[in-house]
Amino acid sequence: MANLLKDWWTKLFRQSRTFPASRLLISDVDGTLLAGEEQLPKSTAELLRALHSRGVQIALASARPHPSIAAIAQQARIPAWIISLDGAFLHSPAGELRFALSFSTELLHRILDTASHYAVHYAAFTPEGIVQTEHVHIPSYLDDPMLPRIPGQLLQDFLQRRVVLLCFSGSQAHSLGFIRAIEQLPRNSRRQLSMAAVESASLPGTTLVELRMHNAHKGTAARALQEQLGLPRRATLAVGDYRNDLPLFDACGFRVAMADAVAELRSKADWVTERTAAERGIDEVLQLLLKSTAAP
Repeated sequence: MANLLKDWWTKLFRQSRTFPASRLLISDVDGTLLAGEEQLPKSTAELLRALHSRGVQIALASARPHPSIAAIAQQARIPAWIISLDGAFLHSPAGELRFALSFSTELLHRILDTASHYAVHYAAFTPEGIVQTEHVHIPSYLDDPMLPRIPGQLLQDFLQRRVVLLCFSGSQAHSLGFIRAIEQLPRNSRRQLSMAAVESASLPGTTLVELRMHNAHKGTAARALQEQLGLPRRATLAVGDYRNDLPLFDACGFRVAMADAVAELRSKADWVTERTAAERGIDEVLQLLLKSTAAP
């Protein structure tokens, strides 16, 4: 029955070619707002400005750090909320930090103490910038040159700050040993964490490990933003293309997936664009939202 209702709902919107009026638009960046380029297309920028002029709040959400996302909003010349590091931070259009999902001092101490037993280097993402040990290798999508770099040598250099994301790098043997040690932490500590590990594409033989709080995702940040603005879930429209947008979809009232989005996300969407990201499917979304938003 639920699937039948969803199919009926989707067909209704496809036939009417309209969206429900939304007061908050939260858009993913890479693979949605942008398709491999760094410059926001003129047509997309104009549509974002038109929506803002009609009172729609705009938020950009990405795994990127804040400065990189804010630069895209500046291209559109709109004040935009920024959800960065996949939901670990929420910044206001003025650049003020409004929400951060950080490690507790006790948990951070436990993790870094564990790391000290292995030849791994690490960096901590904080509101002030990246605190890092020497020789740490940071994944390219997080390596934002606009972020301040703060050398860290002592444990206290890290514990005195609000850390939302930890990146570790080292040889495969040492990184795997570190991963196993993290997996052996007490259950109450381990359950708070989300961990991912990949092989470095630019440094053969180097394994990269990321640790964040388990609930540090776009959905949590979206709910924090809705609370900041005093808006209900139903007044929010989300647009995305990948699995990290699933929590965002759960937090929003109307969900749009790009035509080339992963199947799992398309199955959760109320609407799927006809055009891909490279074909400017986002413009299709913005035009329909603009159509449903009354002029002031």
